[in-house]
Amino acid sequence: MNGKVTRREIGKETSIHGTAWDSFHGGYFSDLSVARPLIQKARETIVSSQPDVVVDLGGGTGYLLRALQENCSGLAARLVNIDLSGKQLSQSARECIQTVQCSIESFTRTGIDPDAEKFLFLMRSVLHYMGKHGVRPFLHHLRNQMAKGEFFIHQTACFLREKDARCLNMLYENMGTEKWYPSTDELRRLLVQFGWAIISEGEAPPLPLTSDDLRKRYMLSAATVNQICDAIMQQFGEIHNVFQKSPDGFCAYLHYRIFACVAA
Repeated sequence: MNGKVTRREIGKETSIHGTAWDSFHGGYFSDLSVARPLIQKARETIVSSQPDVVVDLGGGTGYLLRALQENCSGLAARLVNIDLSGKQLSQSARECIQTVQCSIESFTRTGIDPDAEKFLFLMRSVLHYMGKHGVRPFLHHLRNQMAKGEFFIHQTACFLREKDARCLNMLYENMGTEKWYPSTDELRRLLVQFGWAIISEGEAPPLPLTSDDLRKRYMLSAATVNQICDAIMQQFGEIHNVFQKSPDGFCAYLHYRIFACVAA
């Protein structure tokens, strides 16, 4: 597995990595009130399973691990942030967090810690980077790095209605990205297919994506933004809380669910 799609997608976004990332998209990814449902689920699972190592897959600036440490008293596990972006990891480097710069599609548990008996894996808003054809190889790889009974806690963008998933996938395709969003049912099937039992599910706050932020993130022209908006409106029309026109463009929304999964 070479992670070519992931590398291409991350390469397009380096201008907002590092110090800029935590304030982008309205500060969604550095807001404790937004992260709290995921942190709570991770904390509960850590307390009950007592892992030796907690690994955040695609952990970016390390916000999630820092927040987890600050909100989980007595946390004894080693904290490891794996990310492909050096700019992101440069913000994560601190005494309590180990950083590993590599693709999450190619890491190995022995490369992180050959002696640890029990791992717990976290992931937030990363699965879509794999693209439609990379999701299955990634899930297969991740499950192979896990021992039976270990937990995978992740917040992943997915949509209850297939129509909504198609709308966002059309948006991202028209923006020139290979990111891909499943329906919730499809994601459940994939997780079970590749060897997890889903213990629980919960909602996380949706992420508003303004056309202005998307224009900056994907280096789009104003004309391209307008063309994309027109194409989505022609195909789907406005969908409340999924794709809505605004005076200066549009706002799309990523819907997230938190899955607590155990390796079966």
